[in-house]
Amino acid sequence: MRPSRLSPLLVVLAVLSACEAGSLPPGAAPGADAGADPQDAQAPEDAQAPEDVAPSPQDAAAPPADAAVPPEDAAAPPEDAAVEPDAAMEPDADGTPCEAGEPCAPILIDRLPYSDARDTRQAPSAVWDRYACAPSTDESGGEFVYQLDLTQRGSLTVAVDDVGGDGRDVDVHLLSALDPDACIARDNASLTRVVEPGRYFIVVDTWVNSSGEAFPGAYTLSVGFVAAATGACAVVPQDLKMVWSTCDASVDCYEATDPSTGQLARYLRTPATGPVVKEAHLVTVEEDFPNTWPSAARDQIDRHYALSAGRTGYTMSRTEAWAPAGEGGSRYGQGSTGSKVPVEAEAWYVNMYWRSRPAAGTRMIITNPANGRAVVAAAGYETGPGSNTAIGGVTEEIHHYLGTTHRGALTLGFAEDQTLPYGPITCD
Repeated sequence: MRPSRLSPLLVVLAVLSACEAGSLPPGAAPGADAGADPQDAQAPEDAQAPEDVAPSPQDAAAPPADAAVPPEDAAAPPEDAAVEPDAAMEPDADGTPCEAGEPCAPILIDRLPYSDARDTRQAPSAVWDRYACAPSTDESGGEFVYQLDLTQRGSLTVAVDDVGGDGRDVDVHLLSALDPDACIARDNASLTRVVEPGRYFIVVDTWVNSSGEAFPGAYTLSVGFVAAATGACAVVPQDLKMVWSTCDASVDCYEATDPSTGQLARYLRTPATGPVVKEAHLVTVEEDFPNTWPSAARDQIDRHYALSAGRTGYTMSRTEAWAPAGEGGSRYGQGSTGSKVPVEAEAWYVNMYWRSRPAAGTRMIITNPANGRAVVAAAGYETGPGSNTAIGGVTEEIHHYLGTTHRGALTLGFAEDQTLPYGPITCD
């Protein structure tokens, strides 16, 4: 039975009241239905422009189908990353029993990665008509509400697949249980956000066009999460001899006589803060090509994206090509070392225009001073960029997690703890 439309404010208050009482109930959370129709092309969403408030442009694009939900053994967070609250069915505001998927009985996401298949034609409610993330987009069709409880900081990826096409058009929205009306993010296909511990609602809602016509239908929801490791982010001050011919005033560079050569050299003081470029991808040790290396800038690059997402658990819309050929006689994706790179290190690598490249795998801490996010990066696999106005380069995965783009300002330093795992880290 579909209850009458309620005020979102009343529903939010009811949900928050249930949270405070410790009785916010989950509904059933079945796995994906193997009988769902395969996806076909569909057009209705073209009439509405995505209005995500994402800090990164990649979020608007869906990740590759085979990478949207990383394999469980690679992406599953620690056991305490998601917690199951006490379950108790509460009545709806009009006294009728709650159905699974209503705000008063959200479907519990009890495992990560997570997948669930449903059809908004059977949605039990239509509470949210519009969201603060896109107030001009009509979402007054039926919706299903999911609940996710996280005890760790990390990267959350949510994707929805409008199974079968045929005019079906549902969108995904990420809300905080503390203020559901605020809306963290929304998209018609996929979104990725760095989130803090807490309770979140994921709402799969039906889009309605300007003529009032709704486009409900079958969908598959996929949710992935990569928890940030916790550790000491202390760095060791070090002056790096650079290949630069001159020092640029925009970075902390100085000139001094190299005691080993007696010649003037340029040094960069680290930890250093300054522009950091976005680097291309390197071929990993787990990839084979007919001629050892890619034959073009995007030769089998989608396979590389899927491998990286599956092994690291980090899901995003990767777009960068292979490292260009011809630099020092290199092939596509080869880089300056001439060797292939371990998969995890490739996803999180950092380079600088150092005169003496550090040992492969040396840990560096990359921090965004604007928001405090940090990543443990792998140094020693690549050299560059050549410009003396950039202190280094990092992968698109690092820029994405830190919330920066090409030439964004970051802080680079050598980690004191050289045993830290590569990837996102919450600093003690």
